[in-house]
Amino acid sequence: TIMCPLLLLYKCMIMTIDGLQIEVTRKKVKRLNMRVRKDGSLAVSAPIFTSNLMIINFVRSNRDWIDRALAKSQSRKPIDDFTEADRRQLKARIAARLPQIEAATGLRSNGWTVRKMTTRWGSCNTRTHHLNFSLMLADQPDDLLDYVIVHELVHTKVADHGPRFKAYMDKLMPDWRARQRRLRG
Repeated sequence: TIMCPLLLLYKCMIMTIDGLQIEVTRKKVKRLNMRVRKDGSLAVSAPIFTSNLMIINFVRSNRDWIDRALAKSQSRKPIDDFTEADRRQLKARIAARLPQIEAATGLRSNGWTVRKMTTRWGSCNTRTHHLNFSLMLADQPDDLLDYVIVHELVHTKVADHGPRFKAYMDKLMPDWRARQRRLRG
């Protein structure tokens, strides 16, 4: 276990669990959370008084997810490798598909942008109805691009991912859950 400097209240250390190096940070959170960073490193956030044994069990119980996430992060094209041609091609695909999807769903955006986003595929400003799409979508097929477009358009009506959101998605794209799973790898 190696300690790393952080704020005084927060305890950060590197743990090796079943051959995986994981940065563990204890801080003011309600539950254990795990993420794979874009550089492929693993990080766990834990409530301040969580025992090492609880963290080890948490990591072990999520090993399948970790393996899938690590494989996905290694196979994903680094965001810095996307060229201006990739951006132009994605913009053209969105410009062609978004109006068709808006017409089919009756939902409308107030503009859209392609941005360099590394942790999400899209976002919607629920106040202005402006949509943002990740440059990472350049590598995705049209059916998954359509899923992200519909997902963000639904946010123009429903801000969260609760039952109303899911009901809209079920109505507009019955196979959205399968597409979501494919997109997440």
